[in-house]
Amino acid sequence: MAFDIPMSKIVLSIQTRHFAKALIILVMVSSVGSIAQTPTTHFLPLQPHKVQWANAVIKNALKTKDTIQLAEGWYLYGKIYEAVGDYLTAKRYFLRSLKIQEKRGDSFELSRLYYRLTTIERTLFHYKESYRYAQLALQVAERINSYKALSLAYNSVQSIHGMDWSEGGKNAQYPSPNYDSVLYYLRKKEKLVLSHGKPMDVRAVMDNLGVELRRRNDPKSITYHQKALDICLKLQEPTEIIVAKLQLAEACLQFKQLRKVKALIQEIEQEIPALPPHSIDRNFQTNINALYRDYYAATGNWQKAFDYAQRVHGAEYQKLHADREGAISRLSIEYETEKKEAELKAKQFELQLSQQNQQTQQRFVQILAVLLVGALGVSVAFYRISVKNHRLSESNALLVREQNHRVKNNLQLVSSLLNLQLNRLTDDATKNVLEETQLRIEVMSVLQRTLYTGQTLGEVNVHDFLTEIVKVGLQTFGYEHVQVQANISPSLHLPIDHAMRIGLIVNELLTNACKYAFPDHEAPKWSLSCEQSNRHWILQVADNGPGFIPEKPITKKSSFGMRLIQLQADQLYAKYAFEIHNGSLFRLNFKV
Repeated sequence: MAFDIPMSKIVLSIQTRHFAKALIILVMVSSVGSIAQTPTTHFLPLQPHKVQWANAVIKNALKTKDTIQLAEGWYLYGKIYEAVGDYLTAKRYFLRSLKIQEKRGDSFELSRLYYRLTTIERTLFHYKESYRYAQLALQVAERINSYKALSLAYNSVQSIHGMDWSEGGKNAQYPSPNYDSVLYYLRKKEKLVLSHGKPMDVRAVMDNLGVELRRRNDPKSITYHQKALDICLKLQEPTEIIVAKLQLAEACLQFKQLRKVKALIQEIEQEIPALPPHSIDRNFQTNINALYRDYYAATGNWQKAFDYAQRVHGAEYQKLHADREGAISRLSIEYETEKKEAELKAKQFELQLSQQNQQTQQRFVQILAVLLVGALGVSVAFYRISVKNHRLSESNALLVREQNHRVKNNLQLVSSLLNLQLNRLTDDATKNVLEETQLRIEVMSVLQRTLYTGQTLGEVNVHDFLTEIVKVGLQTFGYEHVQVQANISPSLHLPIDHAMRIGLIVNELLTNACKYAFPDHEAPKWSLSCEQSNRHWILQVADNGPGFIPEKPITKKSSFGMRLIQLQADQLYAKYAFEIHNGSLFRLNFKV
């Protein structure tokens, strides 16, 4: 019906002149809290005292480094811009405050910010964002169990469900109004305000419930509007009493309680003269005339209904005409103002651009000079470092060559001493022991040569190292003719400690083969393989002799060679095994 107007709209129409007088100045606070220029004329004017207060809060927060006060200052700016209709700027300030409040955790201030952002996103018709902020406001309010926060959150969620986001079904991906959810959250707020709320909060909820029930054509709406009126009567608020009576009269008219409507109309007529002049504006009088029109139409008094309809129509026409004239006048003023501002800004921009170009050129020259000086200094420093490093490299190379030469001479000296001792011995067993010791020293000598002639420092090429040991061992025992099969990738490298232990193990196995496998064989063969898979290594050594499996466990009574193999395997944390497979087969598994 034409008179079915929500209470919030009527209150807004009553207070239009108050809101029209509100002036808010746009303030942008920099790092020192300076005030920015006034916004463009597309929004309502600003209220200086509120801007000054928000500016003072920001300045004090920056001075005292109080982040909570800073968040409150950004929130105040958001309210200022929201009031003048600059929702995008208001949103930016609210988001600044939100970054600080979210770090503090749940609080009324955080829920209040979500409520404000819900309102802005709803006004901008952004469904997903408004729904998300409304849910966040509700979640925080429920966790802190705050009356004020819950009241705002219920309003947010209720307003989301009450809007037609689908625009009458044109946009199917967005929902239509969900009035069941609207009523659900109104009931929750009713329960909340009845237990904690102030009388005017209760009155607002009763009016909203009455409007929703009227929409459902439920006669209980009259009861709720009556409760709202009773509260206004108890508080003795003349303007609010008339608003409540208007709401109640519309509800009674909807359900054909014409006597009560008539009584309420008479009361309103008696009370209107006592209202303050500023309370009766054009919208307020139009709502009353609309009520009279609908009442007389319902009672069959068509003449009066027509008269009041003419008044409503005339008021609406006057409003439309005034709005049109005001809009034309405002647009004309805005056009001239913006034209002059545009010319002034263009000149200022040209001046600023010229100044910026000069500053840029000066800075470029300064930066270029600094870079040249810096480059020169860095070049000199790098040259000195390079010369120093070259000298150190030559010195280190000389030391390494000297070390290699001394190690080589020492190993040769030890080997020569053992050889002299061998020539003087007559006992074959002792000779064999010294020969085996000589071979072990030769393993160290081979390792030293392979390490310091290779390309990598601290690692040994496994292929070169082991093939050299096998070659030296076979020459020592006079078995150069033995067919050797080495399956080792040239890319394999081992650390020095691991290579030394592997070399000693291979040397012992080769010595055993030369002593026990090759002498009585017509075509002796010996094979060696080493494989790597990630960190796992497998070493296999085999001959085609009669086969050999040592007794376990290895004890002090075992041969020196077997004890040496056991010792090296323990140092490698390796597992090994002997098998008989067309001769002897030794397999060693270890990790690097």
